[in-house]
Amino acid sequence: MKSFFFLIACFLIFSLQASGQVIFGKVFDTTKEHPLPGADIYLDGTTIGTISGLDGTFKISTDTKVNAPLIVNFLGYKKIQLEDPYREEGLEVILEPQTAALGEVVIKKTRTSWSRRKMLREFKKQFLGANRAAEFCIILNEEDLDLSFDQENKKLSVRSDVPIKIRNNFLGYEIDYDLSTFNALYKSPKRNNPECYFTYYAGSSRYKDMALSGGLLSRFNERRMEEYKGSTMHFFRSILAQSLDRNGFVLYLNNGSVPPNEVMKLYTNGENYMLKFKRNFKIKYRRNNEITTISKENLALPIQVFPDGNYSPINSIRFDGAMSKERLGNTLPLDYEPQL
Repeated sequence: MKSFFFLIACFLIFSLQASGQVIFGKVFDTTKEHPLPGADIYLDGTTIGTISGLDGTFKISTDTKVNAPLIVNFLGYKKIQLEDPYREEGLEVILEPQTAALGEVVIKKTRTSWSRRKMLREFKKQFLGANRAAEFCIILNEEDLDLSFDQENKKLSVRSDVPIKIRNNFLGYEIDYDLSTFNALYKSPKRNNPECYFTYYAGSSRYKDMALSGGLLSRFNERRMEEYKGSTMHFFRSILAQSLDRNGFVLYLNNGSVPPNEVMKLYTNGENYMLKFKRNFKIKYRRNNEITTISKENLALPIQVFPDGNYSPINSIRFDGAMSKERLGNTLPLDYEPQL
């Protein structure tokens, strides 16, 4: 049975533009009298971030403008997300205290036949992936995961009140993933190896490079390049560079290869790159001959594509096949640049 996966990971909108930029500001509590030192501040889905100083101030310098949400997080306060962090006047970030809900707690019980061990195994498979990179991933705080399986609806759901801490020993990243939603639907939940046909998860993530120099970095760079080749990031970057064929992507209609302009139209709208699919089609990546089917329910509506390889709306395209297997375990940060 075919399965599909909406490539979310909630990296949202991210792009690189031509000039260096600075994000700066100060973090306060709601009284605006007390700055908050040590707040975690980062651009979602990237390795770019910092912490606020003793006076609450922070500064992030980037070689290029990064169109990604700025996440500001501080223990005991509600996380905030700023969609347009590049402002000449700087940012005044005010965090509200995180208060526990009081009053009666109602617990809804659902029938389940899955043990925690089985739920955790399936969560890792659908969240981190069933690939070589995922085998090297370790969730460091499994005890913080709240897992439940709804037997009636055959749905696995997972939540966590704290970021999921992942060490990817294959690609060399430490990832803090703040999970907001995770659902997986199954066709045959009673089997030891149940058949999942739909996975959706969303959240914000911060990447940290585990090796900035030396032999480890060289090894990680080789592995990162292997995961990059043939990925959705590689595909959409190649579209913008008009280098699909040169980078190994072949497009197919009715079992015959076709040029890109047969199935898509790339154009600009002001400073934005827009992509309109003319019909659904298949992609073969020549290096491994893996096939992906790309389908879009409403072909009349274009998507916006960004130079990093991301696109919006993020859930407007369905992937079946090779690219549908991408998960957090083999996903690169959005500021990744191949070491050619």
